Amino acid sequence: MADRVTTTHTVVTAGPGDNSRAAGDGEPALGDLFRQLAQDSATLVRQEMALAKAELRENVKSVARDAAKIAVGAVVAAVGALVMVAFLVLLLGSVVGKYWAGALIVGVLFVAIGAFLALGAMKRLKKDTLTPEQTLQTLKEDKQWLQSETKRVRRDLA
Repeated sequence: MADRVTTTHTVVTAGPGDNSRAAGDGEPALGDLFRQLAQDSATLVRQEMALAKAELRENVKSVARDAAKIAVGAVVAAVGALVMVAFLVLLLGSVVGKYWAGALIVGVLFVAIGAFLALGAMKRLKKDTLTPEQTLQTLKEDKQWLQSETKRVRRDLA
């Protein structure tokens, strides 16, 4: 299922006729060590990116599967709710003696509940704001800190 990422380790070796060793000390030259470090770092970053992509792909598949199950469950629950509403209409219709009156009572009840929920949500929505207040505050603090650090460095350099 998940892609596998294998890591390899590179060993730097130099032969007797190689110019990668410093003169007479038996160690690889500093430039060769830095070159190998850069190559190994690039390989490590590529491997980490491949691992992250594989993990993300697997996580997305899992979330999509779970979302589909939630959707199916919601549809089944909605059908069940409709059956319960039909039962309520029939029950009230048999009590009142007229099924249209039972349907009217249930309809008015559902409209009232829906209106109550919608109006409450609209009130809360008017109070809410989409502005990220905490982020703006921390950005202002960061700006002030950066300005003070810049002034301090200028004073130290002067």
